[in-house]
Amino acid sequence: MTPTTITAQPGSPFIEVVRDFDATPAQLFRAYTDPELLTRWLGPRDVGMRLLEFDPHSGGGYRYLHRDTDGGEHFFHGVFHAVVTNERIVQTFEYEGAAGHVSLETVSFEDLDGRTRVRTQSVYPSVEARDAMVASGMERGIRDSMDRLAEAAGQPGTSRVVVDISMSLDGYVTAPGAGPEHGLGIDGEVIHAWVLDQRTPRDAEILERSFADTGAVIMGRNTFDVVDGPQGWSDEVGYGHDQDQSASPPVFVLTHTPPDKVRLGERFRFVTDGLESAIDQARAAAGDKDVVVMGGGSVCGQYLAAGLADILRIHLAPVVLGAGTPLFPQGIPAVVRFEPLGSVSTPGAEHLTYRVLK
Repeated sequence: MTPTTITAQPGSPFIEVVRDFDATPAQLFRAYTDPELLTRWLGPRDVGMRLLEFDPHSGGGYRYLHRDTDGGEHFFHGVFHAVVTNERIVQTFEYEGAAGHVSLETVSFEDLDGRTRVRTQSVYPSVEARDAMVASGMERGIRDSMDRLAEAAGQPGTSRVVVDISMSLDGYVTAPGAGPEHGLGIDGEVIHAWVLDQRTPRDAEILERSFADTGAVIMGRNTFDVVDGPQGWSDEVGYGHDQDQSASPPVFVLTHTPPDKVRLGERFRFVTDGLESAIDQARAAAGDKDVVVMGGGSVCGQYLAAGLADILRIHLAPVVLGAGTPLFPQGIPAVVRFEPLGSVSTPGAEHLTYRVLK
C-alpha cells in the first residue's frame, strides 16, 4: 500500500499531506464531493460520521459530526472557496472544539497516467495553532482516512441505485392529467422549474453532475410512453434535459410487454421480469457509475419500499399541487428510513440527498 506522507516543518504554520492512489482524478474528486461517498472514508476507522450540511461548490458550506465509540461528539465546519472539477478544492476547516483556529486547505488532484497524486496543503493562522492541531492526534485521522480512501477509490464496486425525482411540497411528482400529451400533468412544469425556466448556475451544476455520474437509467412504462411520445424526448432533449445527448446513458424500461415501435430507437432496453432484473441489467451497463431510477412515481416508490435503492435525491419544488401522482402512495408496505446527507437551496427547489437505511 502506498504510504501517506505528512510534513509539518518546525516553526512553520503549514501541514502538507501527499498520497498516491490507483484511481483517476475524476474518481478521487467524486469521493471528495459526493456526500454518500465522503462518509465512507473521512475520519478514523473507529469513528462514525454524519453530514449535517454539505454543498460542495464555490461559496457553499459544510458541517459534519464525528462520534467516538464512547459517545463523544466532535463537530467540524468550513466554507468552500473554490471547487474546480477533477482538479482542485479550496476550503476552510475549523474544529468547533477549538473555535477560531481556522485553516485554509487546498486539495489538488494530479494525474499520473492512470494514477492520481492527492496533495493537501493546509495553512494555519499561527505556528501555535498548527502545533495544537498536530498534538491533537490528527495524524491518526489523516492516515486512517487516506487508507480508507485508497481501499474504496477506483475499485470496481457495485453501482449505487439512486432514486432521483422532482416533487411538490405535498408529495406529488406530477400534476393531475399526466400522460403522453402532458408528461408532467396539466401545469405540472412548475415542479421542474429548477431545470426549465428558473435554472440558476447552482441548479445547472447539480444537473450536470448527476448526468455525469449516471451510467444507466431505469424508468417505468408510463414514463417511457411520455418520453417516446410526440411531445417527449428528441435528439437535443433527453435524460438530463438539455445535456449532451450523444453521451446519454442507456435506459432500461420496466414493462409487462415491450412496445411494437420505438420512436427513439436504441436508447431503450425493455425489462419484463421485474425490479431486480432491471437493476442487474442496468448495473452491467453502468460500470462504476450510478444506476438512476428517474420515474415515474410508482416505480420510484416500489424501489424504495423494496429496499433496492441506496440513495434518494429529491428536488423539492416550492409548490402545493393538491393532487397528482404521489411518490409515496398510501399503503406503502414497509417503513422506509433515511439518513440526511446534504441539502442545497435554490429558488426553484430544495435539493435533498438521503442515504436509504436498510
